[in-house]
Amino acid sequence: MILNPGSSRLRARTVSIPDPGPLENYMTPNNSVCFLHHDYGMVGLGELTRFETDSPTAADVWWEALCDDLEHETEMPGAEATGPVAFGSFAFDPDRSSSRSVMILPTTIIGRWPGYSWLTQLSWGSIDDDPPRQQSVPRPPSAITIQDGVVTADNWRHIARQVQDIMGPDSLEQIVLMRDVEAKATSPVDPRWIVETLHRQFPNAYTYLVAGSIGITSKLTVGVSKNLVSSRVLTHSPAVDENHEALLAAMQNRGPLATYHAEIVERTCERLRQFCDTLHVPDCPGAVFSEISNYLVTDVTGVHSPGQGSCLTLVDALCPPAFVTGLPLRQAQCVLAEIEHLDRGRVSGPTGWVDSLGNGQWVTDCRGGQIDGTDPSLVHIFSGHPIGYDDDADILSSEAEERLKTLLDVFPIETNSPSQS
Repeated sequence: MILNPGSSRLRARTVSIPDPGPLENYMTPNNSVCFLHHDYGMVGLGELTRFETDSPTAADVWWEALCDDLEHETEMPGAEATGPVAFGSFAFDPDRSSSRSVMILPTTIIGRWPGYSWLTQLSWGSIDDDPPRQQSVPRPPSAITIQDGVVTADNWRHIARQVQDIMGPDSLEQIVLMRDVEAKATSPVDPRWIVETLHRQFPNAYTYLVAGSIGITSKLTVGVSKNLVSSRVLTHSPAVDENHEALLAAMQNRGPLATYHAEIVERTCERLRQFCDTLHVPDCPGAVFSEISNYLVTDVTGVHSPGQGSCLTLVDALCPPAFVTGLPLRQAQCVLAEIEHLDRGRVSGPTGWVDSLGNGQWVTDCRGGQIDGTDPSLVHIFSGHPIGYDDDADILSSEAEERLKTLLDVFPIETNSPSQS
Protein backbone atom coordinates (compact mmCIF):
# COMPACT_ATOMS: atom_id res chain seq x y z
CA MET A 1 0.00 0.00 0.00
CA ILE A 2 1.27 3.49 -0.87
CA LEU A 3 1.52 5.66 2.22
CA ASN A 4 1.21 9.45 2.39
CA PRO A 5 0.09 9.94 -1.23
CA GLY A 6 0.07 13.70 -0.82
CA SER A 7 3.87 13.95 -0.57
CA SER A 8 6.16 14.81 -3.48
CA ARG A 9 8.02 11.51 -3.47
CA LEU A 10 8.17 9.57 -6.75
CA ARG A 11 5.71 6.69 -6.66
CA ALA A 12 4.74 3.86 -8.99
CA ARG A 13 1.92 1.35 -9.01
CA THR A 14 1.99 -1.82 -11.14
CA VAL A 15 -1.00 -4.09 -11.64
CA SER A 16 -1.57 -7.22 -13.69
CA ILE A 17 -4.08 -6.73 -16.52
CA PRO A 18 -5.74 -8.93 -19.16
CA ASP A 19 -4.17 -9.01 -22.62
CA PRO A 20 -4.50 -5.38 -23.80
CA GLY A 21 -4.39 -6.20 -27.51
CA PRO A 22 -2.14 -4.26 -29.92
CA LEU A 23 -0.05 -2.00 -27.71
CA GLU A 24 0.43 0.65 -30.40
CA ASN A 25 -3.32 1.35 -30.25
CA TYR A 26 -2.81 3.08 -26.89
CA MET A 27 -0.24 5.57 -28.17
CA THR A 28 -1.17 9.24 -28.39
CA PRO A 29 -0.01 11.58 -31.20
CA ASN A 30 2.41 13.35 -28.85
CA ASN A 31 4.54 12.28 -25.88
CA SER A 32 4.45 8.56 -26.62
CA VAL A 33 7.32 6.08 -26.75
CA CYS A 34 7.42 2.41 -27.68
CA PHE A 35 9.63 -0.64 -28.04
CA LEU A 36 7.90 -3.59 -29.73
CA HIS A 37 9.01 -7.04 -30.89
CA HIS A 38 6.71 -9.81 -32.15
CA ASP A 39 3.57 -9.60 -29.97
CA TYR A 40 5.48 -8.25 -26.98
CA GLY A 41 6.89 -4.96 -25.77
CA MET A 42 5.88 -1.73 -24.10
CA VAL A 43 4.45 1.67 -24.84
CA GLY A 44 4.89 4.70 -22.63
CA LEU A 45 2.42 7.59 -22.42
CA GLY A 46 3.20 11.06 -21.16
CA GLU A 47 6.47 12.20 -19.65
CA LEU A 48 7.03 12.30 -15.92
CA THR A 49 10.67 13.31 -16.15
CA ARG A 50 13.59 13.22 -18.57
CA PHE A 51 17.36 13.31 -18.40
CA GLU A 52 19.51 14.73 -21.20
CA THR A 53 23.08 13.52 -21.39
CA ASP A 54 25.83 12.37 -23.74
CA SER A 55 26.69 9.12 -22.00
CA PRO A 56 24.87 5.87 -21.15
CA THR A 57 27.05 5.67 -18.03
CA ALA A 58 25.77 9.06 -16.84
CA ALA A 59 22.25 7.91 -17.65
CA ASP A 60 22.85 4.78 -15.56
CA VAL A 61 23.85 6.91 -12.56
CA TRP A 62 20.73 9.06 -12.99
CA TRP A 63 18.47 6.02 -13.32
CA GLU A 64 19.93 4.22 -10.31
CA ALA A 65 19.51 7.31 -8.12
CA LEU A 66 15.93 7.78 -9.33
CA CYS A 67 15.01 4.14 -8.63
CA ASP A 68 16.68 4.20 -5.20
CA ASP A 69 14.32 6.99 -4.12
CA LEU A 70 11.20 5.50 -5.69
CA GLU A 71 8.36 3.79 -3.88
CA HIS A 72 6.88 1.00 -5.98
CA GLU A 73 3.66 -0.82 -5.14
CA THR A 74 3.36 -3.88 -7.37
CA GLU A 75 1.29 -7.00 -7.83
CA MET A 76 4.16 -8.51 -9.85
CA PRO A 77 7.38 -8.27 -7.83
CA GLY A 78 10.45 -9.36 -9.77
CA ALA A 79 8.65 -9.68 -13.12
CA GLU A 80 10.94 -8.49 -15.90
CA ALA A 81 10.15 -5.14 -17.58
CA THR A 82 7.28 -4.33 -15.22
CA GLY A 83 7.29 -1.28 -13.01
CA PRO A 84 9.21 1.92 -13.75
CA VAL A 85 10.90 1.76 -17.16
CA ALA A 86 12.99 4.49 -18.78
CA PHE A 87 13.19 4.69 -22.57
CA GLY A 88 16.36 6.11 -24.06
CA SER A 89 17.82 7.28 -27.36
CA PHE A 90 21.46 8.31 -27.66
CA ALA A 91 23.24 10.42 -30.28
CA PHE A 92 25.63 8.62 -32.59
CA ASP A 93 28.33 11.27 -32.17
CA PRO A 94 27.38 13.67 -29.35
CA ASP A 95 30.43 15.87 -29.99
CA ARG A 96 29.13 16.94 -33.39
CA SER A 97 25.38 16.53 -33.17
CA SER A 98 22.60 19.00 -32.46
CA SER A 99 20.51 16.12 -31.05
CA ARG A 100 20.90 15.49 -27.33
CA SER A 101 20.80 11.99 -25.94
CA VAL A 102 17.73 11.55 -23.77
CA MET A 103 16.19 9.23 -21.18
CA ILE A 104 12.42 9.48 -20.65
CA LEU A 105 10.37 8.12 -17.76
CA PRO A 106 6.72 8.02 -18.91
CA THR A 107 3.73 8.70 -16.68
CA THR A 108 2.02 5.49 -17.82
CA ILE A 109 3.49 2.24 -19.15
CA ILE A 110 1.44 -0.57 -20.60
CA GLY A 111 3.15 -3.79 -21.67
CA ARG A 112 2.90 -7.41 -22.65
CA TRP A 113 5.58 -10.05 -22.02
CA PRO A 114 5.41 -13.83 -22.54
CA GLY A 115 2.85 -15.01 -20.01
CA TYR A 116 1.73 -11.69 -18.55
CA SER A 117 0.56 -8.14 -19.22
CA TRP A 118 0.72 -5.13 -16.92
CA LEU A 119 0.01 -1.48 -16.34
CA THR A 120 2.37 0.83 -14.45
CA GLN A 121 1.38 4.37 -13.47
CA LEU A 122 3.79 6.85 -11.93
CA SER A 123 3.47 10.22 -10.25
CA TRP A 124 5.12 12.66 -7.91
CA GLY A 125 2.76 12.07 -5.02
CA SER A 126 -0.71 10.58 -5.56
CA ILE A 127 -1.29 8.26 -8.52
CA ASP A 128 -4.16 8.65 -10.97
CA ASP A 129 -6.13 5.39 -11.15
CA ASP A 130 -7.64 6.24 -14.54
CA PRO A 131 -6.39 3.53 -16.98
CA PRO A 132 -5.22 4.37 -20.50
CA ARG A 133 -7.70 4.01 -23.34
CA GLN A 134 -7.26 2.93 -26.92
CA GLN A 135 -6.90 5.88 -29.26
CA SER A 136 -8.39 6.68 -32.64
CA VAL A 137 -6.67 5.24 -35.71
CA PRO A 138 -3.83 7.53 -36.83
CA ARG A 139 -4.05 9.08 -40.27
CA PRO A 140 -1.27 8.70 -42.83
CA PRO A 141 0.52 11.86 -43.95
CA SER A 142 -0.43 13.43 -47.25
CA ALA A 143 1.28 15.58 -49.87
CA ILE A 144 4.76 14.24 -49.04
CA THR A 145 7.69 15.55 -51.04
CA ILE A 146 11.08 13.85 -51.03
CA GLN A 147 14.27 15.80 -51.55
CA ASP A 148 17.98 15.24 -51.11
CA GLY A 149 19.39 15.82 -47.68
CA VAL A 150 22.92 16.94 -46.88
CA VAL A 151 24.62 14.16 -48.88
CA THR A 152 23.53 13.71 -52.50
CA ALA A 153 24.50 10.74 -54.67
CA ASP A 154 27.36 12.74 -56.22
CA ASN A 155 28.52 13.90 -52.79
CA TRP A 156 28.48 10.35 -51.47
CA ARG A 157 30.52 9.02 -54.41
CA HIS A 158 33.06 11.82 -54.01
CA ILE A 159 33.43 11.18 -50.27
CA ALA A 160 33.70 7.43 -50.87
CA ARG A 161 36.64 7.98 -53.21
CA GLN A 162 38.26 10.34 -50.73
CA VAL A 163 38.10 7.86 -47.89
CA GLN A 164 39.32 4.98 -50.08
CA ASP A 165 42.54 6.92 -50.66
CA ILE A 166 43.45 6.46 -46.99
CA MET A 167 42.16 2.89 -46.62
CA GLY A 168 44.11 -0.35 -46.80
CA PRO A 169 44.30 -3.86 -45.32
CA ASP A 170 46.76 -2.66 -42.68
CA SER A 171 44.88 0.54 -41.77
CA LEU A 172 41.17 1.25 -42.28
CA GLU A 173 39.45 -1.90 -43.56
CA GLN A 174 35.84 -0.74 -43.85
CA ILE A 175 33.76 2.34 -43.13
CA VAL A 176 29.97 2.83 -43.07
CA LEU A 177 29.07 6.05 -44.87
CA MET A 178 25.60 7.57 -44.58
CA ARG A 179 23.16 8.87 -47.19
CA ASP A 180 20.15 10.94 -46.19
CA VAL A 181 16.92 12.33 -47.65
CA GLU A 182 14.20 14.58 -46.28
CA ALA A 183 10.49 13.74 -46.31
CA LYS A 184 8.40 16.89 -45.97
CA ALA A 185 4.64 16.83 -45.32
CA THR A 186 2.14 19.69 -45.39
CA SER A 187 1.19 19.00 -41.74
CA PRO A 188 2.81 17.32 -38.72
CA VAL A 189 3.57 13.64 -39.27
CA ASP A 190 1.80 11.37 -36.79
CA PRO A 191 4.56 9.00 -35.56
CA ARG A 192 1.92 6.44 -34.51
CA TRP A 193 1.12 5.76 -38.15
CA ILE A 194 4.76 5.01 -38.88
CA VAL A 195 5.01 2.75 -35.82
CA GLU A 196 1.79 0.88 -36.61
CA THR A 197 2.72 0.34 -40.25
CA LEU A 198 6.28 -0.79 -39.55
CA HIS A 199 5.23 -3.14 -36.76
CA ARG A 200 2.50 -4.68 -38.90
CA GLN A 201 4.79 -5.20 -41.89
CA PHE A 202 7.84 -6.37 -39.92
CA PRO A 203 6.64 -8.05 -36.72
CA ASN A 204 9.89 -9.99 -36.29
CA ALA A 205 11.93 -6.79 -36.10
CA TYR A 206 12.28 -4.41 -33.17
CA THR A 207 10.08 -1.36 -33.75
CA TYR A 208 10.97 1.71 -31.71
CA LEU A 209 9.96 5.32 -31.14
CA VAL A 210 11.79 7.48 -28.61
CA ALA A 211 11.85 11.28 -28.80
CA GLY A 212 11.36 11.32 -32.56
CA SER A 213 13.88 8.59 -33.33
CA ILE A 214 11.87 5.95 -35.17
CA GLY A 215 12.46 2.77 -37.14
CA ILE A 216 12.89 -1.00 -37.23
CA THR A 217 15.94 -3.23 -36.88
CA SER A 218 17.02 -6.80 -36.17
CA LYS A 219 20.23 -5.53 -34.54
CA LEU A 220 19.93 -6.19 -30.79
CA THR A 221 23.16 -4.60 -29.61
CA VAL A 222 22.64 -5.82 -26.06
CA GLY A 223 19.86 -7.33 -24.00
CA VAL A 224 19.92 -8.13 -20.30
CA SER A 225 17.29 -10.46 -18.87
CA LYS A 226 17.97 -11.13 -15.19
CA ASN A 227 21.47 -12.63 -15.38
CA LEU A 228 21.47 -13.46 -19.10
CA VAL A 229 23.26 -11.14 -21.53
CA SER A 230 22.76 -11.37 -25.29
CA SER A 231 24.29 -9.44 -28.17
CA ARG A 232 23.71 -9.85 -31.91
CA VAL A 233 26.77 -9.20 -34.04
CA LEU A 234 25.95 -8.35 -37.67
CA THR A 235 28.24 -7.88 -40.66
CA HIS A 236 27.14 -6.37 -43.97
CA SER A 237 27.10 -8.84 -46.86
CA PRO A 238 27.98 -7.68 -50.39
CA ALA A 239 24.93 -5.93 -51.84
CA VAL A 240 25.43 -7.31 -55.35
CA ASP A 241 25.61 -11.05 -54.82
CA GLU A 242 22.64 -12.72 -56.44
CA ASN A 243 23.84 -16.23 -55.58
CA HIS A 244 24.82 -15.22 -52.05
CA GLU A 245 28.14 -16.98 -52.62
CA ALA A 246 30.13 -14.83 -50.19
CA LEU A 247 27.43 -15.19 -47.54
CA LEU A 248 27.17 -18.96 -47.95
CA ALA A 249 30.93 -19.37 -47.77
CA ALA A 250 31.10 -17.20 -44.66
CA MET A 251 28.45 -19.33 -42.96
CA GLN A 252 30.94 -22.17 -43.28
CA ASN A 253 33.73 -19.99 -41.83
CA ARG A 254 35.37 -19.58 -45.25
CA GLY A 255 36.44 -16.47 -47.10
CA PRO A 256 37.23 -12.82 -46.27
CA LEU A 257 33.70 -12.02 -45.05
CA ALA A 258 33.99 -14.79 -42.43
CA THR A 259 37.38 -13.44 -41.32
CA TYR A 260 36.04 -9.90 -41.02
CA HIS A 261 32.96 -11.10 -39.13
CA ALA A 262 35.04 -13.23 -36.74
CA GLU A 263 37.15 -10.18 -35.90
CA ILE A 264 34.06 -8.17 -34.97
CA VAL A 265 32.68 -11.06 -32.91
CA GLU A 266 35.95 -11.30 -30.98
CA ARG A 267 35.97 -7.54 -30.32
CA THR A 268 32.42 -7.81 -28.98
CA CYS A 269 33.44 -10.71 -26.73
CA GLU A 270 36.41 -8.72 -25.43
CA ARG A 271 34.07 -5.99 -24.26
CA LEU A 272 31.52 -8.39 -22.77
CA ARG A 273 34.06 -10.46 -20.81
CA GLN A 274 34.51 -7.69 -18.24
CA PHE A 275 30.79 -7.95 -17.41
CA CYS A 276 30.16 -11.69 -17.83
CA ASP A 277 31.32 -14.81 -16.00
CA THR A 278 30.96 -16.97 -19.11
CA LEU A 279 30.29 -16.41 -22.82
CA HIS A 280 28.93 -18.69 -25.53
CA VAL A 281 29.70 -18.14 -29.21
CA PRO A 282 28.24 -20.46 -31.90
CA ASP A 283 30.77 -22.38 -34.00
CA CYS A 284 29.45 -20.93 -37.27
CA PRO A 285 27.53 -17.72 -38.01
CA GLY A 286 24.03 -17.55 -39.45
CA ALA A 287 22.37 -15.07 -41.79
CA VAL A 288 19.64 -12.44 -41.71
CA PHE A 289 17.85 -11.50 -44.93
CA SER A 290 16.00 -8.20 -45.23
CA GLU A 291 14.52 -5.88 -47.83
CA ILE A 292 17.52 -3.58 -47.47
CA SER A 293 20.47 -5.95 -47.29
CA ASN A 294 21.71 -9.34 -46.13
CA TYR A 295 23.86 -9.85 -43.06
CA LEU A 296 26.10 -12.42 -41.46
CA VAL A 297 25.00 -12.86 -37.84
CA THR A 298 26.34 -14.36 -34.61
CA ASP A 299 24.35 -14.27 -31.37
CA VAL A 300 26.70 -14.04 -28.39
CA THR A 301 25.26 -14.92 -24.97
CA GLY A 302 26.72 -14.76 -21.49
CA VAL A 303 26.02 -14.85 -17.78
CA HIS A 304 26.02 -11.38 -16.24
CA SER A 305 28.41 -11.05 -13.32
CA PRO A 306 26.84 -9.71 -10.08
CA GLY A 307 27.44 -6.05 -9.33
CA GLN A 308 28.43 -5.10 -12.90
CA GLY A 309 25.76 -2.44 -13.40
CA SER A 310 22.59 -2.32 -15.46
CA CYS A 311 22.21 -2.88 -19.19
CA LEU A 312 23.20 0.79 -19.70
CA THR A 313 26.75 -0.05 -18.60
CA LEU A 314 26.96 -2.65 -21.36
CA VAL A 315 25.47 -0.20 -23.85
CA ASP A 316 28.32 2.20 -23.11
CA ALA A 317 30.89 -0.56 -23.58
CA LEU A 318 29.46 -1.90 -26.87
CA CYS A 319 28.48 1.31 -28.66
CA PRO A 320 29.02 2.38 -31.29
CA PRO A 321 29.45 -1.07 -32.88
CA ALA A 322 31.50 -1.62 -36.04
CA PHE A 323 28.20 -2.34 -37.82
CA VAL A 324 27.44 1.41 -37.94
CA THR A 325 31.00 2.76 -38.11
CA GLY A 326 33.57 0.39 -39.64
CA LEU A 327 36.74 -1.41 -38.65
CA PRO A 328 39.02 -0.77 -36.85
CA LEU A 329 36.40 1.00 -34.79
CA ARG A 330 38.37 3.98 -33.43
CA GLN A 331 39.96 4.75 -36.78
CA ALA A 332 36.58 4.55 -38.50
CA GLN A 333 35.06 6.94 -35.93
CA CYS A 334 37.86 9.47 -36.46
CA VAL A 335 37.53 9.31 -40.23
CA LEU A 336 33.73 9.70 -40.08
CA ALA A 337 34.13 12.79 -37.91
CA GLU A 338 36.28 14.30 -40.65
CA ILE A 339 34.54 13.28 -43.86
CA GLU A 340 30.85 12.55 -43.13
CA HIS A 341 29.29 15.96 -43.60
CA LEU A 342 25.92 15.26 -42.01
CA ASP A 343 24.51 15.01 -38.52
CA ARG A 344 23.19 11.48 -37.96
CA GLY A 345 21.44 12.69 -34.83
CA ARG A 346 20.29 9.67 -32.85
CA VAL A 347 20.06 7.41 -35.90
CA SER A 348 22.70 4.65 -35.48
CA GLY A 349 23.00 5.51 -31.80
CA PRO A 350 21.58 3.06 -29.22
CA THR A 351 17.83 3.16 -28.55
CA GLY A 352 15.99 1.03 -26.00
CA TRP A 353 14.77 0.67 -22.42
CA VAL A 354 15.92 -0.18 -18.91
CA ASP A 355 13.78 -1.30 -15.96
CA SER A 356 14.37 -0.72 -12.26
CA LEU A 357 16.13 -4.10 -11.94
CA GLY A 358 18.68 -3.29 -14.65
CA ASN A 359 17.09 -5.45 -17.35
CA GLY A 360 16.71 -3.94 -20.79
CA GLN A 361 17.03 -4.14 -24.56
CA TRP A 362 19.02 -1.78 -26.80
CA VAL A 363 19.25 -1.70 -30.58
CA THR A 364 21.39 0.13 -33.13
CA ASP A 365 21.18 0.29 -36.90
CA CYS A 366 22.73 2.17 -39.82
CA ARG A 367 19.28 3.09 -41.13
CA GLY A 368 16.25 4.79 -39.65
CA GLY A 369 14.35 8.01 -39.34
CA GLN A 370 14.27 11.01 -37.06
CA ILE A 371 11.40 13.45 -36.87
CA ASP A 372 12.82 16.97 -36.91
CA GLY A 373 13.04 18.50 -33.44
CA THR A 374 11.66 21.87 -34.55
CA ASP A 375 9.49 20.93 -37.55
CA PRO A 376 7.23 17.89 -36.92
CA SER A 377 6.22 17.83 -40.59
CA LEU A 378 9.81 16.96 -41.57
CA VAL A 379 11.36 13.49 -41.27
CA HIS A 380 15.06 12.86 -41.89
CA ILE A 381 15.69 9.36 -43.28
CA PHE A 382 19.16 7.80 -43.19
CA SER A 383 20.77 4.76 -44.78
CA GLY A 384 24.37 3.68 -44.21
CA HIS A 385 26.42 1.75 -46.74
CA PRO A 386 29.73 -0.08 -46.11
CA ILE A 387 32.83 0.84 -48.12
CA GLY A 388 35.89 -1.39 -48.48
CA TYR A 389 39.32 -0.20 -49.56
CA ASP A 390 39.24 -2.24 -52.80
CA ASP A 391 35.58 -1.62 -53.77
CA ASP A 392 34.55 0.25 -56.92
CA ALA A 393 33.19 3.64 -55.85
CA ASP A 394 30.83 3.91 -58.84
CA ILE A 395 29.30 0.50 -58.13
CA LEU A 396 29.07 1.36 -54.43
CA SER A 397 27.29 4.61 -55.24
CA SER A 398 24.70 2.78 -57.34
CA GLU A 399 24.23 0.21 -54.57
CA ALA A 400 23.83 2.97 -51.97
CA GLU A 401 21.23 4.67 -54.15
CA GLU A 402 19.27 1.42 -54.53
CA ARG A 403 19.59 0.76 -50.79
CA LEU A 404 18.15 4.19 -50.03
CA LYS A 405 15.29 3.73 -52.51
CA THR A 406 14.47 0.39 -50.90
CA LEU A 407 14.44 2.06 -47.49
CA LEU A 408 12.05 4.69 -48.83
CA ASP A 409 9.75 1.86 -49.91
CA VAL A 410 10.02 0.23 -46.47
CA PHE A 411 9.56 3.42 -44.48
CA PRO A 412 5.79 3.88 -44.63
CA ILE A 413 5.57 7.65 -44.97
CA GLU A 414 7.11 7.29 -48.41
CA THR A 415 4.28 5.21 -49.88
CA ASN A 416 2.29 8.34 -50.73
CA SER A 417 5.27 10.25 -52.14
CA PRO A 418 4.95 11.35 -55.76
CA SER A 419 8.67 11.16 -56.55
CA GLN A 420 12.15 11.58 -55.24
CA SER A 421 14.01 14.60 -56.44
